[in-house]
Amino acid sequence: MRPTRSSTRLVFFGGLLGLLLGGTACAVRSGPITSQVLDAQTNQPIAGAVVLGVWTTKGEGIFGAHAPTKLVGVQEVETDAEGRFTLARPGMVAEDDEKITVYKFGYVAWSNLYTFPSFKRRPETDVPAQIRLEYFPPGGNHREHMRSISLGIAAGVYDEMNPKFQKAIDHELRMR
Repeated sequence: MRPTRSSTRLVFFGGLLGLLLGGTACAVRSGPITSQVLDAQTNQPIAGAVVLGVWTTKGEGIFGAHAPTKLVGVQEVETDAEGRFTLARPGMVAEDDEKITVYKFGYVAWSNLYTFPSFKRRPETDVPAQIRLEYFPPGGNHREHMRSISLGIAAGVYDEMNPKFQKAIDHELRMR
């Protein structure tokens, strides 16, 4: 049996609607983020590392195009004597809208989104139960390190909302 023009249109528009609605789906996260920050070489806890969480949401434009990003929340905490921290998520957030960065001077910053020095996107963006920080390499490029950190946190956009993090990276900023 030959399809009619109206049935062909229905299949076409149904498929288009499915792409527009289904193309934006991603995992949703809720609840607190808890982890422990350790020295990668010694496995000892790192106290006083600053952990920054930035949550955003993408607005929807016409036909699924993304509109400007909106801030949902910013939170910063320091790791305790055992290297542990907890960040409270600001409600339910999509995995692509969660940016977590761990920084301690003398170490390579950890981001749930990007790796340093390759700037490669992480395939898995969940925060692991343990985060191991590597020592910053002697003669390493501080300018590139700060660029990597900026990628992970949308630097400059929310600076006034994270004074602990800004204070922590201040020494490295001067080294560029």
